[in-house]
Amino acid sequence: MTPGPTLVIRCPLCSQLGKYRTVASGNTFGAVFYTDGKRVAPMLPDTPRVSRCASCRGAFWLKTAEEIGQFTEQREQPANIDTDWLKAGYLEEPDEGEYLEALDRLISSTPAEERSIRLLAWWRGNDRHRGPLPAPAVDNPEVLNRRHDNMRALLPLLATAESADLIMRAEVLRQLGEFELATKVLTRHFPAAFDTAISRLLYLCARRDSTLQKL
Repeated sequence: MTPGPTLVIRCPLCSQLGKYRTVASGNTFGAVFYTDGKRVAPMLPDTPRVSRCASCRGAFWLKTAEEIGQFTEQREQPANIDTDWLKAGYLEEPDEGEYLEALDRLISSTPAEERSIRLLAWWRGNDRHRGPLPAPAVDNPEVLNRRHDNMRALLPLLATAESADLIMRAEVLRQLGEFELATKVLTRHFPAAFDTAISRLLYLCARRDSTLQKL
């Protein structure tokens, strides 16, 4: 993986500066694919489309932030780089609770991207199953209810003729425990390229397993 420049932006919520690193080039060696459709590639990390400001902690679409400039990070930074850029906090992706809390505001700011933000919030919730440590045995009831509300709101947004959307719809249903409905979606005709994912999901449905799994 080859690092790219560090970009400096102005938070659209509080106007403070923030920054994030980019990747100039990378590869998918060691990438892991999950049943919810997310890919985790250590050598090609994604830049979060939604970010959390280090100053106000608010979540915003990264593309709505004004880009101030960029610089190349070095062990000893040249004297001509703005010190405010160097002091700016790094942006991070919101956690699941922060996504769900900001969901309505993020949807209303870009209504055409409701599918994207609901999908990102769902993936972020599933991230608790992707790490080396087991997920908490008991979820916060409020977060759990909001998670399920978001997943059910995502379902009609995946009711398209696109094969990838239909398979993702089946995965949402499976994770909600709607195994029969998920199986019904998966037994439609799909291109052969999706055979591995469909076989895995059908197996999990037959076992009545609603947990996130690797493909």
